[in-house]
Amino acid sequence: MNESATTTAIPERRFSPVRWFLTNAKWHGAEWWITIFGGVLLVVIILMTLFADKLAPYDPIKFVGAPFNRPGARQSIIVLAGNDAIQGMDDLSSHVVGVVVNSQAARELDKRGIGYKEYSSIRKAVEGLGEGEIDALVANAKDPKLKKQVRDRNIAIKTVGQPFGDSFVLGTDNYGRDVLSRIIHGARTVLGIAILAALISAGVGIPLGLLSGFVGGLFDRVLSLIMDSIYSFPGLILAIAMAALLGPGMLNIAIAIAVIYIPVYFRLVRGKVLSVKEELYVEAARSLGARAFTILWVYVFPNVIPSIVVIFSVNVADSILTEAGLSFLGLGLPPPTPDWGFDLSSGKRFVPSGYWWIITYPGMMIALLTLGFSMLGEGLNEILNPRLAEN
Repeated sequence: MNESATTTAIPERRFSPVRWFLTNAKWHGAEWWITIFGGVLLVVIILMTLFADKLAPYDPIKFVGAPFNRPGARQSIIVLAGNDAIQGMDDLSSHVVGVVVNSQAARELDKRGIGYKEYSSIRKAVEGLGEGEIDALVANAKDPKLKKQVRDRNIAIKTVGQPFGDSFVLGTDNYGRDVLSRIIHGARTVLGIAILAALISAGVGIPLGLLSGFVGGLFDRVLSLIMDSIYSFPGLILAIAMAALLGPGMLNIAIAIAVIYIPVYFRLVRGKVLSVKEELYVEAARSLGARAFTILWVYVFPNVIPSIVVIFSVNVADSILTEAGLSFLGLGLPPPTPDWGFDLSSGKRFVPSGYWWIITYPGMMIALLTLGFSMLGEGLNEILNPRLAEN
């Protein structure tokens, strides 16, 4: 009796990005989410650098506003509480108006052709308003210094009309340059130098580490001595010396930073090569007559790549901090090039006067970019290292 064989078709499982993502999240746990968060953060910042010309509202090196304009500040017409003669912008031309010298309010009134009386500080301007020297004061009604002066003198004031004029999302610096525009364009400078420095150090350190570990002997001892000598120097001190020697310029700064990280790649790759070249499959390839270059390229180098990927991300994070340190010390790119480290250096002396935003946002961006690369590197380190599945 013949039985007809029946076959059951196994449905083909199509690749699903959602399933792939959830499977990896379950398998790797917290390391997966750390890697994803760091990667997303970096993608956002990299996109910001690519479209900097379109995203930045102003030219980062031009004086587009008054110095020290507060974040999001717009100008208001401020009068005494009992003064009803001024109700808006149309009434200013027939009254005496006061502003602080070189303020955004002065720029706005200049645009509208309205005359004004200048005061050297907000304190003197409030005194002039209280003593009747001026009929109205044009300033930022939310300015903490204005509020303090009004409170100290117990003056009853009110704002009339709607706030007007240009506003800067993150304020302006001591030269009147837009902080947001400098942040966006500064990302291009910092990322460019950091990635270029990492590529140079990897391009030198990886081949030397491969050759040193594989060849051995006197060549290995001499190279190891040189790299250990470089590694023994404090990184920032060595970068300062190299930057001072090479002079300004993006390539020169990248080389100055790269020098201190070449030994990192060398030591890592050399250690991995010394371990891998003793494996049985390498001995088998050697016994079958494989050439040294073939063994190094086909059997040894692929096993080193996962460690290189991890150390490269961490290297870029360190390069960002080093570049910011060099720029802070005045050894980075020449002004007025947008650079977060330089903006920190130039703005630190104004913090005691209450102009906190000049250094807060550049410092925040340095921390975020470094955090992104660090989280990506640490997450990849956990994911790429083999481990047993958790039941």
